[in-house]
Amino acid sequence: MTRSLRIIWILAMKHLRVLLRSPATLAVIFLPGIVLYSIFTAIFAGPAARPFRVAVIDQDESSESRRLIAELAAQKVRVVRTENEAPDGIPLTEESAQELIRRRGKFRVAVVIPKGFGEAPNALVGERHRGVTVYYDALEPVEAEIFIGMLQMAAGREFFLKMFGAVVGRGDEGEAAVAATKDAEPRMLIKVDKHDVVGQRMKIASKHTFLAGIVPMFLLFSAVNAARTILEALGTGEMRRLLAAPLRPGHILLGEMLFSFLLAMMQCCVMYFFAWLVFGVDIWAIAGGLLLLTLATCLATTGFGVMIGSFCKTTEQLDSLGTMIILAMSAIGGSMVPRWIMPEWMQQLGLMTINGWAYDGFMALIQGFGLRGILEECGVLLGVSVLCAALGCMIFNRRLRLNPAG
Repeated sequence: MTRSLRIIWILAMKHLRVLLRSPATLAVIFLPGIVLYSIFTAIFAGPAARPFRVAVIDQDESSESRRLIAELAAQKVRVVRTENEAPDGIPLTEESAQELIRRRGKFRVAVVIPKGFGEAPNALVGERHRGVTVYYDALEPVEAEIFIGMLQMAAGREFFLKMFGAVVGRGDEGEAAVAATKDAEPRMLIKVDKHDVVGQRMKIASKHTFLAGIVPMFLLFSAVNAARTILEALGTGEMRRLLAAPLRPGHILLGEMLFSFLLAMMQCCVMYFFAWLVFGVDIWAIAGGLLLLTLATCLATTGFGVMIGSFCKTTEQLDSLGTMIILAMSAIGGSMVPRWIMPEWMQQLGLMTINGWAYDGFMALIQGFGLRGILEECGVLLGVSVLCAALGCMIFNRRLRLNPAG
């Protein structure tokens, strides 16, 4: 028994010593978890602390409407009143707010407080209550539902303050009374007339959005695997034998890039057809734009694979660095969680990732913007592909000329 335990201990320690001698392997084991934990903590610690951006068009301009807006602001709703959010900017109208929602990114919810709201500010007064109108993007409706809940809570608090203001100011009793009011059927206080402003969106939009996130993430992993074959060829001597033939380093790299690009395109076709056959995703309705966006995304991920492969000396380093960067880009760029959930600074950071631009392009197609609506996204992705491929090829060429063995 003692001898068996000793043998088991020796074998385990052998693997541990080998592991400790490989910083790249240790990085693969520990860093991705730390990176993802940090990102998701920043994302999901944000919604309760960050304000929702909501356009408010107050057509009533009464004391009741102003108090309701103040209560919303107290619940961390960022009230947007002008088109550029400046105090002296052009005031928002019902039509301009809808147009800004359609453009994606400014905000996703707008509320219109109509004339006469102050005369009957809640449903308890009966039929005279007019309620409010909420415009939202049904492709990402969660923020609208959260806002409507906050609207009802603000109305409940305002009603209680008006009716029992003397009690509210008395410490714990007042807070308990307000809490009870919030829990007591808050949806009955203000009538909400909801309107989806994206009328041209595709059917089964939620299943389309999953494709928008998943596709670029797996293309990035595929591109890194393609770069891995180059490093393996360097390590086994295969690259030296290829260079002994009448071939230039550029020929080899371009051949690898073409293979990676074709493989990425085949991956996309398989995923699209699977989504169409199994989940009923209508890929044919956006076929032209989807083809252009897919080409740009595949080129960008191929260039990324060449670039990251050029910086790594070994496959272990590539696995470590590639896994960490791809997971971070996917989390920030919308492949794992919708970008609107993230704090505003992280939404802007997502525009530094391939995932973010591919996601925005896909969402533009779903919303019915057509080819013109994705030209910016495709242009950025093509620019990323050229920049990354040029940098990667330059470094690889230099490595192959100086040392064909890598």
